[in-house]
Amino acid sequence: MRIKNTLVNLIYIWGSALLLLGLNLLSRRIFLDVLVVDYLGYDSLFTSIFSFLTLSEMGIAGIITYHMYSEIATNNTHQIRKLLYIYKMIYKIVGTFVLAAGIITCFFLPYILKEQMAGEDRLFIYTIYFLQLLATICTYFLAYRRILFVTHQKIYFCTTVDTVMSIVSTCLKIFILVYFQSYIGYLLVSIANNIISNLIIAWWSRRKYPEITKIKITKEDIKELNLWHDVKNMMATKIAGTIYGSSDDIIITAMLGVGVVGRVSNYRLISAKIQELIISIFSALQASIGNLVYADEEKKGIQFFGALDLAGFYMGLVAATGMIVVGQDFILWWLKNRQLQLPHAFLAMLSVNIFVAICNNPMNYFRNTLGHFESDRNYMIAAAIVNVVISLILGPIIGITGIMFGTVVGHLLIFMGRTVVVYKHYVREKPYGYYLKFLWRLIFLGITALAAERIASLFSMDFLLGSIFIKGIISVITATAIFLAFSFRSDDFQTLILYIRKVIEMVLRKRKKI
Repeated sequence: MRIKNTLVNLIYIWGSALLLLGLNLLSRRIFLDVLVVDYLGYDSLFTSIFSFLTLSEMGIAGIITYHMYSEIATNNTHQIRKLLYIYKMIYKIVGTFVLAAGIITCFFLPYILKEQMAGEDRLFIYTIYFLQLLATICTYFLAYRRILFVTHQKIYFCTTVDTVMSIVSTCLKIFILVYFQSYIGYLLVSIANNIISNLIIAWWSRRKYPEITKIKITKEDIKELNLWHDVKNMMATKIAGTIYGSSDDIIITAMLGVGVVGRVSNYRLISAKIQELIISIFSALQASIGNLVYADEEKKGIQFFGALDLAGFYMGLVAATGMIVVGQDFILWWLKNRQLQLPHAFLAMLSVNIFVAICNNPMNYFRNTLGHFESDRNYMIAAAIVNVVISLILGPIIGITGIMFGTVVGHLLIFMGRTVVVYKHYVREKPYGYYLKFLWRLIFLGITALAAERIASLFSMDFLLGSIFIKGIISVITATAIFLAFSFRSDDFQTLILYIRKVIEMVLRKRKKI
């Protein structure tokens, strides 16, 4: 049943991601044709500012999800109702706080955007700031019932709704950009999309789970869950994670200007879509992992973890190698403007970050299911500090590449912390062997990227799209060959092949029935 639910989730997620990828690339290309790149910089900057404001959420979503998995495993409907409405209550408080904090923060914008706010753009900047603030707080008041689909392994429904709404909204955005060249209209469509999709999901969750009805929550209910204990442990992690994830755009704006943030956002869009396609595989497995961990199948779960970890290494190797080899050519083909390209050294650092992110995901999903939020707290704090310090030191010296290097080093520290949690509380081994294995994986990434770039240089052609296609194939073949040489004889590889066979057999049985 776990494999079946995972497969259904994956089909919906991949179908959605591939469809939206094309529309997003088209939308961004039109955006940059009719508007200035600085607008993308504003979008990234304000998103980072709002990430700091949403620190008041304190990781409640992760904590409630963690508690819900164990209650769903025992089919405790009464406790699930309590958890959902505690979640709703807290999110209403958080949404109100974010609104108030956002209004106060707007008074500091002239200090962050000195040049832009000094001119005629002041009213425009305030307008887009408050529109993005509205989009942020809508989530807190409307999206809480999504958690039911996630924890019941039915995420494909949310994916379907989000995909349909995203297709409609992206088409509307393209229309507005082409005929009105209005960034305000562009943002209004995003807000409407957010509100309508969440309302549809909330309505359907009430039909799908009619037993999850409103329940009166008391102080004793909150005390019984001991949420404050988890929140205290999560708080430092949440603060550090937000500083790590959101400080880059503020530092880049201060040091290099909002236009550079806009150019970085183009690379991030490609990076995000690559990760979305690959990480969606692990996302589809999240509820299955939670079910497996709490179903007292420890030996099977550890084998499953080893297989997923190896799969993450392979997919990260392919994605990062491909990004290094064809990333610059793709930017040029897509945006038709060499001025929007960033240094190749920055692309290399971004690719390493993609590799760490994809390799990290199996570990991340097991870590989130296990709880023990205190165990990797210090690693998160160290990651935030190291990222900011390295960025501030190297940013003025080597520019955007130095800031990206700080991000990579911080990401590695986060990965180490998550490894500690999984190995201490689930695998029950010291993590040092895994650290050594991951160091070898980083070395293999370097070897693979160099080999793929050297081979790909022999097949360069004037037809840019053809060159991207050929280089992409070379990247995949090179990464696959090195992965097989490194992993073929391992037990994790055999377990991975076993799970792949099960999925293939399930698909073939379905086709026969049709």
